[in-house]
Amino acid sequence: MKTDFKFSNLLGTVYCQGNLLFSPDGTCLFSPVGNRVTVFNLVENKAHTLPFAHKRNISRLALTPRGNLLLSIDEDGQAILTSVQRRIPLYYLSLRSAVTALAFSPSGRHFAVSLGRKTQIWEVPSTPDSSLDAMIEFSPFTLADSRVGHFDDVRHIEWSKDGRFFLTASKDMTVRIWSLKPEEGFTSTVLTGHKQAVVGAWFSKDQETIYTISRDGSVFDWQYTRHPNAPPPDEDEEMSGTNQDDMRWRIVQRHYFMQSANVKCAAFHPETNLLVAGFTNGVFSLYEMPDFNPIHTLSISQGEIDFVTINNSGEWLAFGASKLGQLLVWEWQSESYILKQQGHLDSMNALVYSPDGKRIITTADDGRIKGMGSYKI
Repeated sequence: MKTDFKFSNLLGTVYCQGNLLFSPDGTCLFSPVGNRVTVFNLVENKAHTLPFAHKRNISRLALTPRGNLLLSIDEDGQAILTSVQRRIPLYYLSLRSAVTALAFSPSGRHFAVSLGRKTQIWEVPSTPDSSLDAMIEFSPFTLADSRVGHFDDVRHIEWSKDGRFFLTASKDMTVRIWSLKPEEGFTSTVLTGHKQAVVGAWFSKDQETIYTISRDGSVFDWQYTRHPNAPPPDEDEEMSGTNQDDMRWRIVQRHYFMQSANVKCAAFHPETNLLVAGFTNGVFSLYEMPDFNPIHTLSISQGEIDFVTINNSGEWLAFGASKLGQLLVWEWQSESYILKQQGHLDSMNALVYSPDGKRIITTADDGRIKGMGSYKI
């Protein structure tokens, strides 16, 4: 009799907390499921759970731009770096504190992680450019720098496309602009004006505009410009550059969602200028920036939407609602679901295989019967 049991897959609960990630090609969705990570292949209609497990539930996920490395961090700040292709852990790191935001730089050489009010910049262990089938050598993570200045938790980190700058959005109602390395003439900038906690901040594709969203539904467009009431610079000032003293990031437009609920999460897609926001009443709204043109509004959950993300092509929107254990992928152009799953709301009390062994039927104390065969196991 075989006794060397090996973990195969995790079924049941779909989503309970944390952020969602699309793979770089946009075909796979990474979702935290308790203390594990499940990967949904949305094209081939398959799903698998990575074999490693944290001691506590996962709170944040980040994927390198190449999609070959996954960084997962649990509620205690314990991080695991995993090879996505091989599905094996490569390195462990203890941050010794709860993580509130996480993001890799566009080059994949650094990641920024927020521990409450403090943000740290870490250098990522190097990997050779050859295939993952070759031997991979890792050096330990290196803490490159720390940034402080916020007065409350940082909830969102966003890198510029060139990787030189990054934004931190905080519950203290401000957004700060930081540089990865010292830049001549650049000092850290604070963007103020929101009246409630800032949910997210993003650069536009040309990095000439910054969009910020607060919990009360305010959307601000920021641009680096002179004061509108300042006198125009004369020719001598333009030649000498003294007029730069009047240049700063200013709010050029204000928009409002006009929803009867607060903004819980938001995402922006620079390539297509799509802005999506999820609200505490289970409604999401899709807009086109910078004109703030409404495209679509839909109620997808009876509970609040905890997280939303957009795939690289801008075609699919992924939503996570922890209260009801919902995981949804919506194709907004065709207005159809690519993935729609929901876990049991109470303890399961029975389980049976189908005659061909390819499906599982479960019943639970929530009065529901579910078939787990829509995604192959």
